[in-house]
Amino acid sequence: MTRIKKKRTTPKPIFLDVPRRSEKLADPDSYESRKRRNQEQKKKHKSVYEKAREAEQVAESDDQQRNTPLADKIRRLKRAEEARKAAAEEK
Repeated sequence: MTRIKKKRTTPKPIFLDVPRRSEKLADPDSYESRKRRNQEQKKKHKSVYEKAREAEQVAESDDQQRNTPLADKIRRLKRAEEARKAAAEEK
């Protein structure tokens, strides 16, 4: 007598009618599409290099004078005030 191994018999495969991932992403209210949209909108952290570069650009832009009528007027008034102070010190 020979021993026969038990075989695992599988019944007919079950095919579930589940929507594909692409179909889920096409629906704007689905979990998948909301998750992807939130990941895209999530704030991206800047690298140390980008932060340092941005700080340098801000420092450079502060050095440059603004060429607007209001800025010119303020500079003119400051010069006039300094001239008055210098004239008062001479007397």
